[in-house]
Amino acid sequence: MAEITADLKTEELLKLAADNHHKRITLSEEERKMVIDLLKKKGAEELEYGQEIEFDTVRLVRRVTGAVGVYFS
Repeated sequence: MAEITADLKTEELLKLAADNHHKRITLSEEERKMVIDLLKKKGAEELEYGQEIEFDTVRLVRRVTGAVGVYFS
């Protein structure tokens, strides 16, 4: 598995989150938190207000208020 760093692209982080959600890989609690934190940071930097990106069952959403959330379905 790739090392979790801020250099990973948003799509790569979304894939890690989705794979962990589906139990294809196992992330420690610390790694999982790091993936979520990096996704929120990248969402705030890369997404426009009201925009979202979806990968598999994971959605990265930047609300019109500026808040960024990661949602699993």
